[in-house]
Amino acid sequence: MSQIKTVLWALVTVFFMNFLWGWKAEAQSRGGFSQRATQRESSRWTLQEWLEQRDRSRMMDLWLSMNSPSPFEFMLGLSYLSTTTKVDTPAFEKSFNHAGAEVRAYAQFVGLTAEYENNAEENYHDFTGMLNLRLFGNSLQNSSLTLHGGQRSRGLVVNGTAATLRNVFVQGSLQLYFSKYFGLDGFYRHYSPDKNADLGVTVDGNLSEVGLFIDFQAVRVFGAWYQDVQKNKNDTTGAESATSRTGVKSGLRIYY
Repeated sequence: MSQIKTVLWALVTVFFMNFLWGWKAEAQSRGGFSQRATQRESSRWTLQEWLEQRDRSRMMDLWLSMNSPSPFEFMLGLSYLSTTTKVDTPAFEKSFNHAGAEVRAYAQFVGLTAEYENNAEENYHDFTGMLNLRLFGNSLQNSSLTLHGGQRSRGLVVNGTAATLRNVFVQGSLQLYFSKYFGLDGFYRHYSPDKNADLGVTVDGNLSEVGLFIDFQAVRVFGAWYQDVQKNKNDTTGAESATSRTGVKSGLRIYY
């Protein structure tokens, strides 16, 4: 009986060894058991990995918040204007000098602008406010195309009569960089008519400007040619006259 058990045990051992060798050969022909196990291990999701990934994401968000550009932009500008004023009726021509200032504030592509000019020699001053919508470009110091709408209030004294002209306007402006530090900008503004009872006239006109600039990091030096045309129509007689102010505008702008 013991001999029979020994023979049976030997047969089972041989059969089991043949099965293991055959199974190993088949596994190797299909890429290997260890290789498949390694692949499953590499794709295994664990709680520890999720916690590490969460911490990395938090650090990345913090880095982006510290290094991403702010959505808010500001600009302060000061300018000096040398103007030649021509009036067609009655004929008049003379040169004047005056100063101006402007402030711009943007939140991404929407901004506000305030401008002020004081021409004491001609007895008038302008205050302009406008809303800006930047269609192309991502900052004040980049190539851009912008639409504007606003109002200019011009306080003046004519023949001893003080009055204020309020002209609503639309404007389009373009800024184009030729290099990282040098470029061209300009705009065209059209004023809608304003009927002034104090002066008895209806006033409209336009303002155009084109110039060059150089950027030194956050500081810009610029120079521009401009023309401000004001058209007057007498509400009683219908007589028309025009005043053209043409000159050179130069100054500094600081961005932050």
